[in-house]
Amino acid sequence: MHCSLHTRLLVWIALASAATATVAGTIPEPVNVTDIPPSNATELHAESRAEAAFRQAAQQADAAMKKARAEGGKWREVADLLMQSSVASHSGDLQAAIKMANQARLMAEESYSAVVAAREAAAKKAAEERAAAAAAKAAAAKRAASPAALAK
Repeated sequence: MHCSLHTRLLVWIALASAATATVAGTIPEPVNVTDIPPSNATELHAESRAEAAFRQAAQQADAAMKKARAEGGKWREVADLLMQSSVASHSGDLQAAIKMANQARLMAEESYSAVVAAREAAAKKAAEERAAAAAAKAAAAKRAASPAALAK
């Protein structure tokens, strides 16, 4: 868990006053609840929003990677980048983690689109070749049935 600078300062002050009291031989006065400043709720809320954004980006990237893998697209680079984003999130660099997860999602989506486009192009080429072969066969049959071909 990350401590804010404010919390660290309060801990340092408490430790310093305890050390001073120990050296002086006095006991510090008890801390009242009203003496403690309000928590850094805004900072904690922003951090939890960033964690939620990372989780969402990572889930989207994972789903896109699985979709690309199912179609035979490149997914290993995506998996590596997604792993790096996970490491970055665990180290506390959530902005970099989100950026890497989004990049991984885009790579997976591009891979999927490329595979689908290549498959569609191959199907279109095969259909054109079948149509051309059928047309050539029909032309050959027509030439064979023509009166000049019959006269020979």
